[in-house]
Amino acid sequence: MKTRKVLASPIKTDRLNLRKFQTGDENSLFTEYFGDWEASKYLQRMPHKNISQTKNMLENWCGVNWEDPDKNFAWIVSDKKTDLALGIVLLFNKENCGEIHFGLGKKFQGQGFMQEALKAVITYLKNNSTLERIETFCDAEHSRSQNALIKSGFTQTGILKNWARFPLIGEDTRDCIHYYIEIN
Repeated sequence: MKTRKVLASPIKTDRLNLRKFQTGDENSLFTEYFGDWEASKYLQRMPHKNISQTKNMLENWCGVNWEDPDKNFAWIVSDKKTDLALGIVLLFNKENCGEIHFGLGKKFQGQGFMQEALKAVITYLKNNSTLERIETFCDAEHSRSQNALIKSGFTQTGILKNWARFPLIGEDTRDCIHYYIEIN
């Protein structure tokens, strides 16, 4: 089967810009998300140890990878008025579907930012890709992610037993919930 290509491009919403990395984004994203233990609880990695680690990740995922349609990439989610980086949306290209993951700084949660960002990404992918659907999963106890996904139009398809390990929760693999949305 032919590999599907998706080019990264800026996306604008009423309150947000989804964009490429800019120097300085690492500061708020390290403090509020990548380096924060509470915000990293449901991630499959440990929190970043320093701002340099966050900057390197962002320069790659939200910078260099934007130039290559075969690469997985991410958008910085920033406030439209202040341009402050609030979070991130990652896209993994897989043949006829994409896998999406996301995160938002703790002080920006509960304000509908991620739902707005996800809806914008879905619309962008419908109009600018040959992907047939987008999939994702989250820990079965991560209600904030579940709510953002459902409010963004994703459908829950079932439980993935012992699917992923979240180091801040423990060493054992945990049950996750699978979601998808048809886009083409």
